[in-house]
Formats: sequence, structure tokens, C-alpha cells
Amino acid sequence: MVYALPYICRPMDTKHALLQVAVEIFADSGWRGTTTRRVAEAAGVNEVTLFRHFGSKEMLLQAAIQWVAARDLPPRLPETPEHLGTELLGWGLGIHMHATRHAKVIRTALAEFEEHPELAPVACEGSASAGEDAVRYLTRARELGLIAYEGSLEAATMMLMQAIFMDGITRGVVSGCDLLPADEAVRAFVDLTLRALDARVVA
Repeated sequence: MVYALPYICRPMDTKHALLQVAVEIFADSGWRGTTTRRVAEAAGVNEVTLFRHFGSKEMLLQAAIQWVAARDLPPRLPETPEHLGTELLGWGLGIHMHATRHAKVIRTALAEFEEHPELAPVACEGSASAGEDAVRYLTRARELGLIAYEGSLEAATMMLMQAIFMDGITRGVVSGCDLLPADEAVRAFVDLTLRALDARVVA
């Protein structure tokens, strides 16, 4: 596969180009196959320029993974919950879109975690932030009496996010993992989570 950007129109675009190309090569070739020479050549610069921006291959790949992890995340949930089902569905669809859009690089990163554990924290930054937001939202819902007072909100959030995330990165790749259309699957995950929390208002 040839990795090439049409052009780099301004010097300020170089860093972005290097990140984009590094992500594409990493998704296809993993850690070992992503060399600084390949990335520099595909981005239309020399290795000296790459090292000036990132210092090392390790720093480049960590920055590239972090860049992906922070992209296309759902907007924050409302400060005050009003329509639990609708609001959580929108959030869940955002999580699913992120996982689906970046599924290839996410799957590659997951496969590299054991050998390169330093990737895990940066790869999970965006998801961790989204999860904290959901716990905050559900805590407020509980304070307002919209969900039951029993049950761990952290565990409920983890189960919901992991169900959505796994559906997103396996859809169309693992046979039998897409029994429902994506939007119906996310709606079902949200509905089951709210039922488990004995939501007073589901719609």
C-alpha cells in the first residue's frame, strides 16, 4: 500500500501530516512495521524533520495513538439529565462512531499493548474521559431520583461502554458479532443499562 498525502501546503501542516501517516502505517503494519523512514517518506519530509517534531519513533507513535483516541468523541452529556434514554443514546452512538471510524488502528493498538504497555494509557484517554462524564451524568440522575439508589454506576458505565466499543471494533470483521444494525444495538445496550438501574424515565 502507498501512503501519501496530496501535498503539505504549509510548514505548520507537517506535524499533522506525520501523525496522519503514522496512524495509517501503524494500523496496517503494527509497531515493528512502522519505521520513521516509512512515515517520513509517506509524509513527504525527511527523517530529520520527523525527529525535530517528535524526537523518536516511540514519541511519534504515542502522539499518533493519542491523536486518534481524542478524535470524534461524543459531546459531553447534559449537566442536568432530563431524557435519560435519548441523551444516553446520543452519547452511545458517539462512542460507537468513534470505535467504528478508528476500528483498524484500535485493533492494532490492542494487539500491541502487551509488548508496548506504554500505549495503553494514551490510547484510553478519550474513552476514560467519556466514561467519567457518563458516571457524572448518572450520579446526577441518581441524585434527582431518576434511577435507583442501588448498583454501581461505575460498573454500569463500564458494561455499557464496553458493549458499545466491542460492537464498534468487531462489526463487519467478526462473524456473528453484528446480529443487530448498529443503531439498534446501541439503543438496546442503553435500554438494558437503564433497566438494570431501574430508571424512572427511560425515554
